[in-house]
Amino acid sequence: MTDASSFLRSAFSLLAAGLLMSSCSSAPKEESGQAGPPKRDDSFWIGDQVAGSPKLVIDLSEQRLRYYKGGKLVGLSPISSGRDGHDTPTGSFKITQKDVYHRSSIYGAYVDAQGNVVVEDVDSRIDPCPAGARFVGAKMHYFMRVVGAVGMHEGHLPGYPASHGCIRLPTKMASIFYHATPHGTPVQVTGNAAFAKYEPPVPLAPATPEKVKKPKTKTSNGGMRPGSRKKAPKRATVPPGTTLYL
Repeated sequence: MTDASSFLRSAFSLLAAGLLMSSCSSAPKEESGQAGPPKRDDSFWIGDQVAGSPKLVIDLSEQRLRYYKGGKLVGLSPISSGRDGHDTPTGSFKITQKDVYHRSSIYGAYVDAQGNVVVEDVDSRIDPCPAGARFVGAKMHYFMRVVGAVGMHEGHLPGYPASHGCIRLPTKMASIFYHATPHGTPVQVTGNAAFAKYEPPVPLAPATPEKVKKPKTKTSNGGMRPGSRKKAPKRATVPPGTTLYL
């Protein structure tokens, strides 16, 4: 009886251990939370602390602009270059013009007398203007001309090459580069936008009102002082959501 009892106790112990191990191995594993879409926040600027001649290098394949001073990388920003059929030209260029409140003379929208968009995303060279409408050029704030009609300016980055040839920049980086870059700065454009990978978009920053200089009138002693002339009516704005950026 002793041997039989010992055998039964051993068998029960082995059976219980087997059931326990089976239960552990079949328990569902805790799933790790899935990360959201990656953020496209790889911009930086340290150029204010670095001396040296500036140079901008734009890589269309990577959709990145790298800013160098004295041969040292001091700035980086994502871009959106020209889409298929409106390719951004490659080569060696220089900044030939700067205009903080620049507007396109080619691309934009036709609006009515109240400023409502009649036809958007037009090319004024080929798209006929409807009767009673007028052309409003696309905003290209912090514009720096690179070659021909192509320049760098703030704009929406949808995550892929989407412009008419210009180099769009996030608002913050467009402002930084604009104020740091003198006329004549070398610009090297390389790569091929066809190889660019899709990335999360970078939205355009909220619009800020454009600065308007106050009119001045002569005083009795010939000096100048802020005038009290009636202000010119504000130009009608384009409704929010309208795509007017190159």
